[in-house]
Amino acid sequence: MKNVKFNTKIQKKKPEKEPFYFFVKDQGEGAARVIVIILKILELVITSIFALCLGIFAPITILVDLDITDAISQTAALIWMVSSVIYIIGTFVVMLGHSKIASVIHLLGAAGTLVTYYNYMVMFADVPDNNGPSVLYMPCLFLTVLTLVIMLLINLPKWLEKRAAKEQAVAPSILADDEKED
Repeated sequence: MKNVKFNTKIQKKKPEKEPFYFFVKDQGEGAARVIVIILKILELVITSIFALCLGIFAPITILVDLDITDAISQTAALIWMVSSVIYIIGTFVVMLGHSKIASVIHLLGAAGTLVTYYNYMVMFADVPDNNGPSVLYMPCLFLTVLTLVIMLLINLPKWLEKRAAKEQAVAPSILADDEKED
């Protein structure tokens, strides 16, 4: 009879180390993942400075403290505040992993920012080389660009894979024709 040794130790598989995720798992692949994480951090910083702090407190200051009764400046300040809130919501949505929806939200915020810019251009038309407080709200347009880049980095590889799979399914196979003849 042969000597049989029983292995009493059960080999446990070590769990694979999961990569770092910034809020959600769907952040692209490879180097795009690192770029997306960096862009999301940059977006949080810009949102907290220009949309949260300056975008909320500056219009409130314009409306309350300066006691401006001009309808154009009141409208511009209100649109600026609403656009800032839209940017804040869009940033939360992109952090939750819905980059397509966040892109649409930030495009709406960009439209509000451009309307604010137009209102301040009308208000400060008489003052040469001055277009109002545009240095405070125009950087929010960069948030829209960041969100669009994040959306493309996450979704472009998926779109290209789907397109290649669709073209592969549509394209006739030479091998398939040879098998039918046999």
